[in-house]
Parts: sequence; structure tokens; C-alpha cells
Amino acid sequence: MDYLDALSRADVTAAHPGGIDLTVWWLNRVPLQPGAAVLDVGCGTGATALLLAERGARVTALDVRQEMIERLRRKAERRAIPVNAVVGSAEHLPWPAASFDAVIGESILVFMDIPIALQETRRVLRRGGFAVFVEMVAPPDPPVGWHEEASRVYGAREVPTLERWLQHFHAAGMRPSVLRAGSIWDLAQQLPAQSPSACMDPAAFMDAEVAQALAEHLAWMTRFGDTLGYGVFYVEV
Repeated sequence: MDYLDALSRADVTAAHPGGIDLTVWWLNRVPLQPGAAVLDVGCGTGATALLLAERGARVTALDVRQEMIERLRRKAERRAIPVNAVVGSAEHLPWPAASFDAVIGESILVFMDIPIALQETRRVLRRGGFAVFVEMVAPPDPPVGWHEEASRVYGAREVPTLERWLQHFHAAGMRPSVLRAGSIWDLAQQLPAQSPSACMDPAAFMDAEVAQALAEHLAWMTRFGDTLGYGVFYVEV
């Protein structure tokens, strides 16, 4: 079982850097209008999608994992919150051009082909629209084994440096701004609820495969966490 499958089985609500507290932070700083059509890419079990809908957005949520989408649909139904939840990939978005006012992605780009996902994001955004991405950031001079272990433990295809992130956005024809960036450890002090284990079903620890995946996550953080950064990127098209 890989890390993302473990998050799905454990019903982790917000595993991205900073968790839902960081989501609320950036949401209070972007020009999202009531009634805006918003696409939450890599939505997981739906914490951000539901928050956006509660704030008046018309939300479409996408995730490649059927189990994630089914959990989101059940939550939305229980809370009577309208969310259009769809199984699919950010690399092949199943909507025509200029379909959304905003696209949101929290800890998703590192798991895919970043240029392709950004081109798809740009394609479905309307003129004057924007995207927000919350992503892991690699150090300029990582310790030996940093990227290899990030790939093995998390399935990350690329974890760029801050400079490389900006290059990716510019190459996709986007205009990026960094709303917030820094060390994961500093963020943990500012927003202490970010640990995946703090927002998961406690019964999941009884699942040996989930426990193993989370143990590998903790081992990676123990070895490399002091060098791991994050970025909150506001991107205009």
C-alpha cells in the first residue's frame, strides 16, 4: 500500500502542509467570489471542497481514487452540501476550456507530471481566473537520498525547489506569486494541527498496511523533515 492509499483508507481529512488551518489562511487572502465555479483537484476526502462550498462557491471536486470520492460524496450528503465529486486525473481534466473561475490543488502536483498538470489547469481556467497550490518544497542542496526516499515513501515524482516551482508556473504561461513559504517545522509550530495522524480515523491504526505507510512517513520526517519546505502559490492566468 502506498502513502496516498493509506490516507484514503484512514480517511485523513487534510494531509497537505498546514492542513485545513493553512487552507483557511490562504482562503481569506484570495479574491474568491460567492458563486464562483471552483475546481478542487486532488480533493482527497473533501475537507477543502466542503469548506469552499460552505463559503458559497460552486464546487467540483476531482480525485483519481474512487474511495476518496465516495467518502466525499457521503460527507457532502450527510451535511447537505452541494459538491460535484468526480473520479479523474489532473493530467487529463474532463472539462472543456474556460470551465472554472478558480482551481485549487493542495499537495497534488508533486505526484504527477507538473508541466502537463499546469497546462491542464491553465486550459480549464477562465480569463481572469486563478489557481492556488499548496505544495512541498525541496531544499536547494538536499541531503543524500532526499529525493529518492521522497519518491519511495510518498510516490512523489518531483519535489521542486522554490525557484524551480516558479519556473514551472512561468513555463505554463502563468503569473505566480508566493503567498507564504518556509520550513515545515516552523509551520508545525504556527499551525500544529497539520499532522496526518491528528485528522484521521483512530481505528485506522489497527490496519497493518496503514500503520506501515504512516510509520515510513514518520521515519522520512525524522530523517529529512528539518530540510523540507512548503509554498502557497497564487497563480494568475
